[in-house]
Amino acid sequence: MKNSSLKLYIFFICLLLLLDAVVGCAASSQRFEPLNVGSGIFAMPETTGANTNNLRVFYYRPANWTPDKPIVIVQHGLQRNAEEYRDGWKKYAEQYNLLVVCPEFSKDKYPGVRYYNTGNISDTDDNTGQLQPKSEWIFPVINHVFNEIQMRSGATSNTFTLFGHSAGAQFVHRYVLFAEKTQAERIIFANAGWYTMTDTNVDFPYGIKNMSMSKDDLAKAFAKPVTILLGEKDNDPNNKVLRHTLEADAQGLNRFERGNRFYYEAKEKAAELGVPFNWQLITVPGVGHSDIGMAAAAAKLIVE
Repeated sequence: MKNSSLKLYIFFICLLLLLDAVVGCAASSQRFEPLNVGSGIFAMPETTGANTNNLRVFYYRPANWTPDKPIVIVQHGLQRNAEEYRDGWKKYAEQYNLLVVCPEFSKDKYPGVRYYNTGNISDTDDNTGQLQPKSEWIFPVINHVFNEIQMRSGATSNTFTLFGHSAGAQFVHRYVLFAEKTQAERIIFANAGWYTMTDTNVDFPYGIKNMSMSKDDLAKAFAKPVTILLGEKDNDPNNKVLRHTLEADAQGLNRFERGNRFYYEAKEKAAELGVPFNWQLITVPGVGHSDIGMAAAAAKLIVE
């Protein structure tokens, strides 16, 4: 009897292991389902953020896109409207044969300015908070998304372009300053509302006084292939979502002024340190705080 019970036990264990393997294979197959032509969405595991919820990713794949063609990761604005940003890029994806990828930084997973705009570097979104350990910062999400896209699309390139507009531009310029690793061959951000200046006399999030950034850290940031895009008509000081604090207003009274100041202060800091400066500033005539208008300018830059 004992021997029969043991055999039965082993049988059930083997059966459970087999079922687990089948389920695992099915889950893996589902997770890495190839990207279809046209508009699509998938969910991927993501460890960054306020919880362990999956990250939703919207994408658009033109029919003529092949794995050797460019990939663009697009960071949406304050409304967390990744789907709308994806749809706004469709025209340019088709025109320039780009695979456009828009991760959704939901308010549930990345709540408030703290988790999205400022990357969870501090436990508040102003200069009264405590800095978080680097392991809590959310910047690695970009490489996670790119790795997922490589597996799902079969992309042969190991690089991508990163673009951010408005709140997405706030995230992206801090990614430039503080992300330790990037596979981005080009980084473009447009029309941020306010900035972390390269000012060692002002605390984060308005400056880097308390960030312990070395000359080498700043040199790495200044060496990145950055383009700052500014809409020349994005100059309304009374915009309802534009931050007005003493520190923000010291950067300028509107987005256009603040973007110019961010660029020129960074350029001066690079000269002061005697390190190369690989950033450029481009202003876009006739465009205000428009994600579509800035996307048109950014898409053209990507294929130049």
